[in-house]
Amino acid sequence: MLDLVVERILFDMSDFYQKFFAIEGPGVVVYAPKSEEHSMFYLNTQQMIDAVNDFSNRQMDEMADVMRKAIARAESADPTKVSLFLIQDEESTSLYEFKKEEFESIGII
Repeated sequence: MLDLVVERILFDMSDFYQKFFAIEGPGVVVYAPKSEEHSMFYLNTQQMIDAVNDFSNRQMDEMADVMRKAIARAESADPTKVSLFLIQDEESTSLYEFKKEEFESIGII
């Protein structure tokens, strides 16, 4: 049951991703559940490029690498088919790709 709830949430969030993409351009939705402010926000590619530069200057190479991957994927993403999410916690940041079509085809909507 929990899997269905999580899938439904991601499916709904993919609608928000499409709206952000249309307004802000290519990017990712960022979730930082432990953050005191801005626990969910959208980063467009220019903001991600700025973040890569900041991470590189602070020698946060792993974060810079994740952000570079997110930039490349966001630039090539079709927002009607794919939603991109960065999940950030105390230990790491991970890039996730949600393919809405796969869930529509098996009846999860």
